Amino acid sequence: MSSATLQDDPSVESFFNVAETETLALFEHLSFGFLAEFDVFAPAKTGRTREHKPPELMRGFLHCYYHDTYGIRPIERELQNTFVWLSCGFDRPPSRDAVDRFLTDLEHVVDEVFDRLVEQAARRGLLDLTYSINSTDVRAMPADSDASKCYDPTAEEYYYGYGCTIVSTGQKIPIVAEFTESKQAPEETAMRVTRDALAVAKPVWMLGDSAYDTLNWRPPAGRRGRASRSVQPTKH
Repeated sequence: MSSATLQDDPSVESFFNVAETETLALFEHLSFGFLAEFDVFAPAKTGRTREHKPPELMRGFLHCYYHDTYGIRPIERELQNTFVWLSCGFDRPPSRDAVDRFLTDLEHVVDEVFDRLVEQAARRGLLDLTYSINSTDVRAMPADSDASKCYDPTAEEYYYGYGCTIVSTGQKIPIVAEFTESKQAPEETAMRVTRDALAVAKPVWMLGDSAYDTLNWRPPAGRRGRASRSVQPTKH
């Protein structure tokens, strides 16, 4: 194969596209070994072992979130990409059942997991002065009895699964996440997730789409001094 042919080869281009993603650099700064401390990720009492370990599955979840890929099937498809699953630490691409099981287990400890990741990110200076809040759909398998029929107002369609409200930094590093019954989180949930994020650090900007226009992130009237944050809604 000539150098000119190699230059145009799609596999080579794919490699450099993956090599330039920020998630690979992020994985070098964060340790995911602590996930083994959570009981939900322990082997089943029946003796059944996990097909893949939680650290690589968490890296896969973060990679997919960074690329706006959500839901069991889309995540499973994304992790079929050889460069992706290798960069996340897998020895082979995970199955749909493995992704479904991990996300189901993660729901039970998502607050604690993100607390630990945020602590690491803060210690390493990875957080910036811009936060964004976003809600997305997490589609589940029909066998998941905890999921329910939800409506996605953006896609104008119904789906079976959950919602997830996430606050992240400008580099799309998740700060706080909370699973909800539907994609559009109630105002109380959105405010609670936002307050938890603000407890980590005070950003200058808080970005959100039009669904969050009604939320009041500004300091109460009458408080003296310059606001440490302000709302910059984006329209979708």
